[in-house]
Amino acid sequence: MNPNESLILTRIRWLLIFIFPISIVVDLISGFFTLQLQTYIPIGQWLRVLIMACALYLLTKRVRTILIWVILSPVLFFILASPLWMIIGGIEPTRGYNLGVEIDSFSKILYFLTIVTFFIVYKEEIRKQHILRIISNYGFFIAGALIISFVTGYGNHTHNAAYGFGTKSYFKAGNDLSLTILYASVTSSLYMFSHFGWKRALITLTISLSTILIGTRVGVIGIAIWMTILMCYILFIYYPKERRTRKKLRFYKPVIFFGYILCIITATNYLWTSFDNYMLKRFSMAGIKTARSRLTDPALEYIGNLEWYEAIFGRGMASLYHYVAKSIRFNSDFRMVEADFHELMGGYGLLGIIVCISPFVYFMFKALKGYFQRPDFRKFAVLFVTLSFLAVAYTAGHCFRNTMVAPIYGYMVSLMYYGEKRFTDQ
Repeated sequence: MNPNESLILTRIRWLLIFIFPISIVVDLISGFFTLQLQTYIPIGQWLRVLIMACALYLLTKRVRTILIWVILSPVLFFILASPLWMIIGGIEPTRGYNLGVEIDSFSKILYFLTIVTFFIVYKEEIRKQHILRIISNYGFFIAGALIISFVTGYGNHTHNAAYGFGTKSYFKAGNDLSLTILYASVTSSLYMFSHFGWKRALITLTISLSTILIGTRVGVIGIAIWMTILMCYILFIYYPKERRTRKKLRFYKPVIFFGYILCIITATNYLWTSFDNYMLKRFSMAGIKTARSRLTDPALEYIGNLEWYEAIFGRGMASLYHYVAKSIRFNSDFRMVEADFHELMGGYGLLGIIVCISPFVYFMFKALKGYFQRPDFRKFAVLFVTLSFLAVAYTAGHCFRNTMVAPIYGYMVSLMYYGEKRFTDQ
């Protein structure tokens, strides 16, 4: 190993430490100060700025076409469109162009795109850091925080102390957390199958079950779908390489099956008795279909009233947020739509949404093509992540700006760029 390669590996190792374990601690501290002490300290933002700066620095050392497409194109759009937004809306911080709102919104999208690109470009070096184990532990630590908060009562309710169900510990956003822990479960499943062991299986099960404790639709429905897929794979398809493991698994398959059925019945019964009318309404078909209608309806009305040039380039996020806040009589000047497609279309217009979403759509179709060409569990897991990501972005939001889920999504996408036999992590 030459000195330059060794230096890069060292930098990547430290960057992964900041992205995963340190970020958990920082997010918990930030959430505690914000939600419990009502004191805002921007340590989470500082950490993400540091991570993004380091990732961008490493990307400049290895320029690839994907860097220009995924990162530079959105940056160029934002720089060129901003003057137009200023002219259209005027410099009125509470009604027109608001630089703070624009930077806050775009910087989170840029962070996500930067992390995804970093994981793809440096996939070989990241793989050497036992990344599957790191992400599995990342999910396990988050699960631990959720379980402790659920058992002790410390932490923050997902919905409200007076109604609803679930805890988000000291993390700020329930939907962000749900998607993160769901994808951590998917990644931990790959870690479990890379070298099957009961310890890894227990970690995966713990991560999966903790998703239910958050009490969001994304978490409960998402993990129910994934666990059903996982059980079907274990029972009917999975064939371990080690003869000893095959014998053990053959013996335990009936136990796994009946254990899964018991877990489903127990979890369903527990949630049914724990849910109040508010939660039952949220999980009804009508509640799922109209999950964001209170916010998306004003956004659609806003989009429908745009001039043709505004429909192409947008008017900026601040203008959209102000319109939505005014429409629903929100007690602030701005209100996010929380449905990513509506926000991008309303804020950045047709051109902006194409620039920002095209990488994610491409990854989904690439995963779909890869799976049907040569199906296996790894490719199905990647397809599940890329497809569900877009579905959640449209219906529930909290995807394109989700800093917690960005590295997990980035790793899963990077698997499509590996060779057929280069993804195991012992």
